[in-house]
Amino acid sequence: MSVVKPSLNTDEYPLSLPRLLSLDLPVVVGSLLLAGAWLVGLPTLLLGYLPIGFGRIVFSGPEVITILAVVLLITLLAGPLIALRVIHFRSILAQGVLLHGQVIRRFVTFAEYRVDYVFQHHYQPFQQRNAIRRQRHIEARRGLEPGSVVVVLVHPYLPERSLLVELYRP
Repeated sequence: MSVVKPSLNTDEYPLSLPRLLSLDLPVVVGSLLLAGAWLVGLPTLLLGYLPIGFGRIVFSGPEVITILAVVLLITLLAGPLIALRVIHFRSILAQGVLLHGQVIRRFVTFAEYRVDYVFQHHYQPFQQRNAIRRQRHIEARRGLEPGSVVVVLVHPYLPERSLLVELYRP
């Protein structure tokens, strides 16, 4: 049985930052937490109450301060996490080089889909893992079976930063 290596032509693998961020579980969870916190915190700060349907939930002074403290805490945790993930993905997309790798393992939980793979960069072997939020159409791809030869986008100076292209392509 012969192994067919995919082409390393960069035009064949269109990856975009919005696509990467939409599949990244920490970014999705952090964004939802941040949006939810501010949807509760902003009306509470401006109005002193939370309008719900035709009614409202009125808060006392200490409750408003507690809500704002929680919103601030979530912002201080989720904001830098999202910013770091954007910087991480942007640097790989801007400077990455395409290499061949091989899938060694797949693992599925209720929320995420993980793929472990190996590749060589400057004659040194690297084993990496990419995890995305679950997408059944991605899980069904035959190119992600263990033993498959895949294309990996690797940061040239930090090979620990890599993306399994098949996992993120549309």
